[in-house]
Amino acid sequence: MKILVGGIYHESNSFSNIPTDIDSFKSVIYLEGPRSIDDMRGTTSEMAGFILAAEDLGFEIVPTLWAWGVSTGPVQGDALDEMINIVRAGFEQNEGIDGILFTLHGAMVAENSLDGDGYILSKFREFAGDVPIAVTLDLHANISEKMAETADIIVGYDTYPHVDQVERGYEAAELLVRTIRGEIRPVTATRKPSMVVVPNTQFSDQKPMKELIGMAHAMEKEPGVLAVTVSGGFAYSDVPEIGPSVVAITDGDASLAAECADKIARRFWELREDFVLEFPSVAEAVAAAVSGRAHPAILADVGDNIGAGTPGDSTFILHELIAQKAESAVVIIADAGSVEKAVNAGVGSRVELEVGGKVDRLHGEPVRLTGDVINITDGVFRNRGPMRDGIIENMGRTAVVDSNGIKVVLTELKMPPWNLEQLRSVGIEPADEKIIALKSAVAFRSAYEPIAGKVILVNSPGISAVDLSKFTYEHIGRPLFPLDKDTIF
Repeated sequence: MKILVGGIYHESNSFSNIPTDIDSFKSVIYLEGPRSIDDMRGTTSEMAGFILAAEDLGFEIVPTLWAWGVSTGPVQGDALDEMINIVRAGFEQNEGIDGILFTLHGAMVAENSLDGDGYILSKFREFAGDVPIAVTLDLHANISEKMAETADIIVGYDTYPHVDQVERGYEAAELLVRTIRGEIRPVTATRKPSMVVVPNTQFSDQKPMKELIGMAHAMEKEPGVLAVTVSGGFAYSDVPEIGPSVVAITDGDASLAAECADKIARRFWELREDFVLEFPSVAEAVAAAVSGRAHPAILADVGDNIGAGTPGDSTFILHELIAQKAESAVVIIADAGSVEKAVNAGVGSRVELEVGGKVDRLHGEPVRLTGDVINITDGVFRNRGPMRDGIIENMGRTAVVDSNGIKVVLTELKMPPWNLEQLRSVGIEPADEKIIALKSAVAFRSAYEPIAGKVILVNSPGISAVDLSKFTYEHIGRPLFPLDKDTIF
């Protein structure tokens, strides 16, 4: 049995002014052919799950492309077609492909299609014919009808922070193998409650999301139910498919699939008010961190959540830490220009910088500060821990500038703060700090919650802010709760 394997993964923020070209993928993870197996084996990734399944279930992997990009703006059409053509070539150059096993995000927006993942799957179907296709999706997928109709099997993450990629990859592979062998006949039903949900409320270890994931797990134990996916959706992709989805797959029983999907979708709707949260302002959050005794206090800069496509150079929290005379804090900001100045000055030098606020006018003005360059690194580190374990990350050249006790970590490339090794790689032990500002909504929790004295979610401005009424949507279907309070599902 030969199964074509790969992944094209991107979560696209429609409000970002940073275009996503082919180099955006190549600067993060872009592995062609056998290298995708060699580099991803043993990591916390779907590919690692595919590899384990191949060894256990006895199928041959035909590797194509493993491309993973940090969230930014919509993907350029030529870049997407270039990646699809690599997969197409892999299929056409290998006779006897029995199935396709692939990783997508589910919230990709492309220049040539608002439904980027549906576009990918439709192109696969063009060259693969009726060969069965199984895909894994992120928990924030905006699942479209085209995606559900084109893929034979959809398996979504159950966790946020995302720590179950290996298990979901294995699950998708196992269902695909059983389908190829004729042991099961997957039938899919998809339901979408009329709502849109911000990432913070999709934390899978707490209600309401925990309850919905629990319902899915219970259903998967019922006879005839093969897989149930609960996706919270991605609120910052301006697409018709925006919002939560429930995908139920059964063994040849369409009515059972519809029943399962309906039940969870209706419960999702019943819990809609629980998906609307209020957080303290930047000034209130910083005041609580400065005056608090539980250390480290984690300030989650929700409006500049790098994992959701923001620039990573918001200055609102840094400005407030300086204004409130914080004596000890760490702030990470992507600012290649400031890195260049710090590197040119060298370790031990005193520098004057205008930090952050340079990509757009939505994430604050540059902050003027004077400080000492205390470290310069190449910005490369290997993740350790439950999220992305074993995967090598690259922040670009990185400089640490200490300004009156506030350590500003300046990176050339933006990097989500999902691993403690990010700070350790630049000489900072997170557990020893008083305040750490992280540009994240939830993903930081897997690494930082075990060491945190207190976690404070900050209602900061930006293109991943929690107040969705501030966004100008052009393509979403209306009405949707909470944008439209009189929405009926």
